[in-house]
Amino acid sequence: MPSLKAKKVVANLLKKGFINDESHHHYYEFWHNGKLISRTYTSHGGEDINDHLISAMRKQCNMEKDFFVEFVKCTK
Repeated sequence: MPSLKAKKVVANLLKKGFINDESHHHYYEFWHNGKLISRTYTSHGGEDINDHLISAMRKQCNMEKDFFVEFVKCTK
């Protein structure tokens, strides 16, 4: 599977309602009715997100891999 552009993934997560929570990493959280629903993060390096990192992020967001890829590409 090809890698995803980190800047594009971040921009699309923010478009979908995730909020940025800065700390050691760039954390992205999705809240609904005051409850944390999903949380994932990226490194400060900004390099492309490879297949291994895609798998880790999709697990953090509780999504299937194909759905997660379409979700961050804004095709879902």
